[in-house]
Amino acid sequence: MRRPNLNRAVLPALAGLLAALAPGTNPARAGDLQRTMESRWRGAWVLTSLDTYSDCGGFHTDNQVSGTLVSSKGRFRFRAGELGQVGKVDVKRSRIEILLSLPEPVLTSFRDGPFTLYNENRCLIELDVDLPRSIVSNDDANAVETALKPIIGRFASQEEATRAKTWNHRQRDAYPADYDRTLAEHAAWKAKQANAGIQARLDKAMEETTRLSDRITGDPSYLKGFAAGVEAMKSIDLTRCNDLLSRDYGNFAAGPSSVMAALGGEAANQYSRGFQDGQRLVFGLESLRRLPSCMVPVPEVSSDAPRPRGN
Repeated sequence: MRRPNLNRAVLPALAGLLAALAPGTNPARAGDLQRTMESRWRGAWVLTSLDTYSDCGGFHTDNQVSGTLVSSKGRFRFRAGELGQVGKVDVKRSRIEILLSLPEPVLTSFRDGPFTLYNENRCLIELDVDLPRSIVSNDDANAVETALKPIIGRFASQEEATRAKTWNHRQRDAYPADYDRTLAEHAAWKAKQANAGIQARLDKAMEETTRLSDRITGDPSYLKGFAAGVEAMKSIDLTRCNDLLSRDYGNFAAGPSSVMAALGGEAANQYSRGFQDGQRLVFGLESLRRLPSCMVPVPEVSSDAPRPRGN
């Protein structure tokens, strides 16, 4: 009597049964729950019921929420009652992810030279709320709402949320009283720094161009390379200030490899020296001609304005 092929008859049936019994694997039901939660929460205004955290660096900072415990490595802490708006909701097998943006920024400081300056940073938060898998597998939107109630409260509008007693009324820290003076002095300092850099390049251009008179020789290979270097640099656009300021005088091309190979030996060396010096001459002259127009005006700082503290 022929034995039945278990691999063909039994194993596929078992695999199908296990797939049907596995929690959270019913794509139709999970899709229904996803759509329900999105329709209720996406775009909604909310108030948090727990402390939350964000790095306020332009990306969502994870906040792992289990029960009423929050774990996060975010730099800034926001007390319960923080106002936010839901940008996205994503239902997973054992959690729901709610992405929030906080309309009220935070003020952060940074140093630039001798000045303390400030940025208003936008803060983003991701709440990763643990859920029993049975809630997701059973497509139980009401149970999800119950799980979220101790964590976050939903409102019909921003005005309704800010009328709630649980709103924490957080506002961005105020700028220093004399910050306008700080900004004016910083702008003047930046302009002077930029002009000092341009003057240094002008001094370098004068030095390099003057030195060329001691480098030029009557060697035919050198002179041929010199002429070729002049033409090569003339073909380069040197009208932009950044190009003139960023090019390194010690990093000019040595000359076409095909010409160098054809000359060989000392002739190739002389040609290469001339080619680089020809480039230096054109670049130096163009720098001396164009860099003065790259200077920036230095803003005036009113003498009767209060001086910034600590500067």
